Amino acid sequence: MTVMPFPVGPIVGSADQTSVRLFAAMPSGALKAGQKLPLGRVRWRPVGEERWRGPTHFRINGNFDSSGVVVLKGLQPNTRYEHQAGFVDDIDLPDEQLDWQAMHKGHFRTAPRDHKQPVSFLFGSCCYRFVGTDHEIEDTRADRIFSVMAENAAAERTDFVLFGGDQVYADATWKVAAASSQQQYFDLYRQSFGQPHIRRLMSDYNQHMILDDHEIENNWPARANADLWTSKYPAAMKAYQIYQASHSPAVPLNQEGSRLDRDPDALWYSYRWGCADFFLMDLRTERVLSRWPWQRKIMSGAQEEAVIQWLHREPDRVKCLVSSVPLFPEQRWPFRGEDAWEGFRAQRQRLLDAIRDSGCRRLLVLSGDVHASLYARLERRNQAPVHAWICSGLFWPTALMAFRWYRPMIRDNHRLPGLLAPSIGKVTVPGEVYSRDAFSRVSVDENGARLSLFDRRGQFLPQASKELQW
Repeated sequence: MTVMPFPVGPIVGSADQTSVRLFAAMPSGALKAGQKLPLGRVRWRPVGEERWRGPTHFRINGNFDSSGVVVLKGLQPNTRYEHQAGFVDDIDLPDEQLDWQAMHKGHFRTAPRDHKQPVSFLFGSCCYRFVGTDHEIEDTRADRIFSVMAENAAAERTDFVLFGGDQVYADATWKVAAASSQQQYFDLYRQSFGQPHIRRLMSDYNQHMILDDHEIENNWPARANADLWTSKYPAAMKAYQIYQASHSPAVPLNQEGSRLDRDPDALWYSYRWGCADFFLMDLRTERVLSRWPWQRKIMSGAQEEAVIQWLHREPDRVKCLVSSVPLFPEQRWPFRGEDAWEGFRAQRQRLLDAIRDSGCRRLLVLSGDVHASLYARLERRNQAPVHAWICSGLFWPTALMAFRWYRPMIRDNHRLPGLLAPSIGKVTVPGEVYSRDAFSRVSVDENGARLSLFDRRGQFLPQASKELQW
């Protein structure tokens, strides 16, 4: 019997030295709510070996849009594997009768044992796809950049791909045809992640993701009301949990580390790869909005404390803090808003003070959201600089060019204000602000970082790129 390909996935998720998560979804409605059947099959082997391991059977859950996550264990550190994953319609079919010949071979990599090994990954955010009034994606242009990213990833050792938010646009045409029901959010992910080039990229390289507003609606929760909190928001969060969070460390595994155990307590998470530690902040679902500036929060107290503990843990290591919205620079008047960190000055000041107090001197903040790419630096007296790299968007249509950051909109060479303090440091934007579609390669080691920007055709953009020495 031929193993059948998943319409979505397999998506390679997070990995440590000896295990990896793979996500996949069967056709919509394949299983009814309450049905859980071991229809998934996956086999794997180190690149260059002939003998396959497996196949392992894994459960597809009708409660989660007919999807499943399998955890492969007993792997070797710092090893590139190839895998094949699909589904069957007969759970009793013997493994030796399975025909894998037509299945695509994907790849993943396990984390290195060497905690000083350099790290190189692709980074980007914001992939807009036009959704019509029939809730169908009518834009194939957005998918092309993932083919270019795959070519870049194949040309140089790539440890993983990091997405900084807005992987889907639930409100592509503002309120017209915006996703609101559970099935509409499911369909949005199935169409977005089912396009051919992003499917291949996600099956060939480990993926890490965090959400921003468009996974729910623009500037969430600025216009939220009781109805949206109880209808749209739960639908968006369930879809996000299934298609983005489930293959990340945010969702806990059982004691044996063999399967997903329960819903996540929070969506933020951290992981380690080689010489670098990563913390992906959730800056959307824990916000507290208030007319009083000192009461406003962009993240919960629990997450803030977790970030501070992460900063203080081995502060001499490279630290990559992923913020879906820019920490700095700020925008000039009249472009200023309250959606990014500039609207949460009290908590921003506490975060920057925590960075100072931790003694971290190899810190890089990675952000998206603003449909432009740039490097910025914050300098404070008696403190190592805080470096910020913004890369957005992967695709943003020409018709919406007004909704981008441009150099005249950005404050350069300015004092960053705190809530009460007139200045908590000086911000500069020394390079080019690139306001077109782009992705980046971020390479870090114990000596510095190389921030390389590429346009949608894969051409290197030296004027907007940056090399750093810690």
